Amino acid sequence: MARWPRYRLRTWAREHFPRPLAYLFPPGSKDCGRHEWFRNDEHTDICWHCTVGEREHVPAKIDPTSELWHALNQAARAGSSDAQKIVDRVVAEDEEARRTTRV
Repeated sequence: MARWPRYRLRTWAREHFPRPLAYLFPPGSKDCGRHEWFRNDEHTDICWHCTVGEREHVPAKIDPTSELWHALNQAARAGSSDAQKIVDRVVAEDEEARRTTRV
């Protein structure tokens, strides 16, 4: 039986446990070899799995066919202020991605 890739169990625990317990599973100090990025701040993306993975922020494009995107839009139209904030942030990220790819 094949084993899970390095850091997957640790990442799962950090994503699913309450925040105080998630701190018991810090990112690994070695390169995971398979980075999954999230935006840390305005200029930096970091990896979910390891502390080695860090790069300059790369803006993401919207997938208009995504079920998640449709669900977010429906929730925003229904009056959810949290969903509207997420939609606005994703749209701004998409516009940034379009600007950077045209340059």
